[in-house]
Amino acid sequence: MTASLPIGRTAGTILIVDDHPANLSVVVDHLEDAGLQVAVAQGGEEALKRAEFIQPDLILLDVMMPGIDGFETCRRLKANAATHAIPVIFMTALADIQDKVAAFAAGGVDYVSKPFQVEELLARVRTHLDLREAQQELVAQNELLQDEIVGRRSAEEALRASELGYRRLFETASDGIILVDPASGRITGANPALTAMLNREAAQLLGHVIWECEPFNANAACRAAFDELRCNDHFQGEEWTLENGRGTSIDVEVHGSLHHVNGRSIVQCNLRDITDRKEAEARIRYMALHDALTGLPNRLLFDDRLSVAITQGRHHDAMVAVLILDLDRFKHINDSLGHHIGDQLLEQFTMRLRTCLRESDTAARLGGDEFAICLPDLESRQDAEAVAEKIQRVFELPFQIEQHELNIGSSIGIACYPEDGTDHGTLLRAADTAMYDAKAHGRGIYRFFTPELNEAAQLRHMLVNEVRQARERGEFLLYYQPQLSLTSNEISGVEALLRWQHPKHGIISPALFIPLLEEMGMMPEVGDWVLRTACRQNAEWQAKGLPPMRTAVNLSAQQFYRGDIVKSVAAALDESGLAPAWLELELTESLTLDESETTIQIMTQLKDLGVSLTLDDFGTGWSSLSYLRRFPLDRIKIDRSFMRDVTTHENAAAVVHSILNLAQSLGLSCVAEGVETPEQFRYLQDELCSEIQGYLFSHPLPPEEMPMLLRAASLVGFTPATNAAEAAPQDAASLTKRA
Repeated sequence: MTASLPIGRTAGTILIVDDHPANLSVVVDHLEDAGLQVAVAQGGEEALKRAEFIQPDLILLDVMMPGIDGFETCRRLKANAATHAIPVIFMTALADIQDKVAAFAAGGVDYVSKPFQVEELLARVRTHLDLREAQQELVAQNELLQDEIVGRRSAEEALRASELGYRRLFETASDGIILVDPASGRITGANPALTAMLNREAAQLLGHVIWECEPFNANAACRAAFDELRCNDHFQGEEWTLENGRGTSIDVEVHGSLHHVNGRSIVQCNLRDITDRKEAEARIRYMALHDALTGLPNRLLFDDRLSVAITQGRHHDAMVAVLILDLDRFKHINDSLGHHIGDQLLEQFTMRLRTCLRESDTAARLGGDEFAICLPDLESRQDAEAVAEKIQRVFELPFQIEQHELNIGSSIGIACYPEDGTDHGTLLRAADTAMYDAKAHGRGIYRFFTPELNEAAQLRHMLVNEVRQARERGEFLLYYQPQLSLTSNEISGVEALLRWQHPKHGIISPALFIPLLEEMGMMPEVGDWVLRTACRQNAEWQAKGLPPMRTAVNLSAQQFYRGDIVKSVAAALDESGLAPAWLELELTESLTLDESETTIQIMTQLKDLGVSLTLDDFGTGWSSLSYLRRFPLDRIKIDRSFMRDVTTHENAAAVVHSILNLAQSLGLSCVAEGVETPEQFRYLQDELCSEIQGYLFSHPLPPEEMPMLLRAASLVGFTPATNAAEAAPQDAASLTKRA
């Protein structure tokens, strides 16, 4: 605790001269705590002028200062009649005795050493103030013009009060400061930082009532803060928005307090510009609630808006719809063309999606290529259906990205409040279930949620949890579906088809678990197992004396691009001993979307191994004559969707006819899959199709049942009958009904 002056003693005035603000602050604090009046100067020249003007009772003078040092300053003070009698105490860190002698020689009465001992400093100050007071009392007794002395002291007191106010006002950091008379509310002072902050001259502020002048009059919090100040003497952390005179606004944090100086009351308000901080906080909030790539709300914000929509729908008896969208074939594009193309596609998709929605609707990106839409305040399910149809129409046009023309669709699931759920979580799950139902029924369509889909959703959840272990537990199997040559009427090959033999649920449909393998990135591993197993099985059949034939194995985009597919194929052939001529690799159109040199190089390397290449599902995606000419293909496969209607719809027949002609002109064989009726068979015979595959001849069979069919077919041959069972070779009729 700092000691104070003795009771009854008049407070003296100390002039502190030091060029270091930190030193000034330390000394001023101690002296003011002791009840002394303090003035400061930051150099010798300033000290000479100030000492002459305010006539302090004592001067604390630093020795080492720029410009004129303490010794020279003291000599000039003593040479001036007006300041000659003022005692000077030197403040010095110098330890040399000669320097101390020099201090006394210059006219000093004492010295204190740095760093200061507070009690020593105050003791020396008290002593010399007492001496000074005694000296002044003697002078006072000899003064004939007492009134003039009183006037001088009044002027000095006013000057000291002004100096204190000035220091507090203009030496406070870089915050804007405004002084206000608490009684009238009029502005009595404003520092340069404030006028610069508000882009106004001080004259535009001084003398005006603060809550009535610009820019404070536009902020109701200003008047409220001053009302609070009258009760509490302060207000803290107010945030005001003020016009800055440049056509924009700034956010400021305001702290106000009431001070009493020399019998006067004054309000000091510190204003700190926090515009940058507020903008940064807004950016952080935006990033936390929005997707970085598309700018759409993320799941967190979407859940909140959906909950609000449900609450409003409950109050106004309105319907709310949730749509879950998944982009068809997006993963293939990402795998084959790269993530930078995928990102651009998502950005363009988002722009089109916005055009389909009202301002009150919310579209969000949930992750990857999955999007969600909240449609509040609907009258019926037809309103949601109309939006789904509009979205699918918008995406019928291809996307132009760099040199690529990309066609994508969307599978959409729809759930409605309150029929399908009364909270956001239930609605999202219902819409997600409906979306997967749409994907399972051909993609590019929309489906409404129905209670019957719950069972399918539970099954899918089970599959997600168990498909990872299916490979290790040996639950994956290969079935084989024969392909028939229409030229020789003999089996020309088989297609290896992946099946999952679940221990509880039996055979799981590939339409259910293969998309899961792709989503979970497991296709390269599982695909490699399929490749090795199919090659080994073909070699075993040949070793048993069965006629050689091709085995077709499907390659996924993940398997083709993410792994070393050429090395995997070579290893499978080497391990099995199968001749490359008996292995056929089926590539989907989505896989061959990328016509880059990398794709062509991989295909060429596969051809160099001696295997054949087939383009699967031709006509369903980005069928292009250009890549048929560039890629080293051996045959193309007509998708079953065309065969279904080939004898009943002219458009389907025209497509198949065109594909067969195209294949013939390019020297490619053609395999038609999904052949199930004699009419389809005879149509393909008339069109000179090379080979067929379908239930009309045989369902997919487990490997142990294939030898019987192969031997029977080689003996009996094949003649189409009126149904699939009758059409099969008689010795193998029982095999044709396998799933």
